[in-house]
Amino acid sequence: MSYVYAVARLRSMENRFLDTSFFSRLIDSATLDDALKSLGETVYAQWAAGASDAGFDRLIDSELLATCDDLKRFVPDKELVDLCRMPYDFNNVKVILKSLFKVREGGERRYDLLSKLGAVDTERLITALEGEEYGFLPYCLGDVVPQCWALWDQTKDPRRVEVLLDERLFAAMLELARGLEEKLKNDAVTRWVEHKIDAENLRNAVRLRRMGYDFAAASPFFHKGGTIGPDDVAKLMGEPLESWGKALSHTGIGAALEVSQDRVDAQVTLSEISKALDGYLIRVLEKAKYSASAPENVILYLLRKEEEARNLRIALVCVANGLNREFARRLLSHGR
Repeated sequence: MSYVYAVARLRSMENRFLDTSFFSRLIDSATLDDALKSLGETVYAQWAAGASDAGFDRLIDSELLATCDDLKRFVPDKELVDLCRMPYDFNNVKVILKSLFKVREGGERRYDLLSKLGAVDTERLITALEGEEYGFLPYCLGDVVPQCWALWDQTKDPRRVEVLLDERLFAAMLELARGLEEKLKNDAVTRWVEHKIDAENLRNAVRLRRMGYDFAAASPFFHKGGTIGPDDVAKLMGEPLESWGKALSHTGIGAALEVSQDRVDAQVTLSEISKALDGYLIRVLEKAKYSASAPENVILYLLRKEEEARNLRIALVCVANGLNREFARRLLSHGR
């Protein structure tokens, strides 16, 4: 099916993106109310009413959800949109399971961190997981969730459960991407998922290194399916962080890690590497901009929208809490 019309629609929608000058003004707002007033002059205006009371996260998520719904109206293959929403589904499963773990230990349910950005209705997930009706779960989670419970009973370590769920997430993303590859005769989406696995493995490696993990302890946290093997990622744990870019210079993602060079503040390094990896995942698809019919333009648009959402959260958190403006500016991505 032709993507000429869909890509043309996406090109016209790009004019709605907030640009660098807007974020510069936003981050200089004196108060959160001033910042929200500025947002009221953008496409976010329809969600801005009451944002001071309800929280700006809801405002941002409402725009992201509306964007996904809008795209599904004209994109020929809805799976391209669902592929980008799948991580939110798995995050919701993590939230529900962690809550149920607490209930088993005598705590209370907490579902306030559930996101509506997933492709699967949150009530459906809650009903299936609370009622142990795992056969109703998507993405073959019916086989994985019992393993999560067994792992929790054995280790009481939520990180191990998250690794198991992430393993299923990446497998499900690859399955969907390969199905699209066969249908579209285009492997760009599959290659993007492979690079996403690389990025998440490296992001985890940075976090684990900061937590004092060594090669052996970190190895189980890295996933297969990327262009870089899990063992190769684990080997980085014994090297200085600033050398990782050079060690991966033979890969496309190596350059994204060069941001760690000459940094001594570990917290800044973690934040900046995360930003660099997000930017890399956008660049993987950027050549699609020069095609009037490439299906991967759908994912590229959604990644840009998520980048915008991250920038908004950074700016609004900075303004709301009176944080250092220059530190926040370093964390902003500049897509436009």
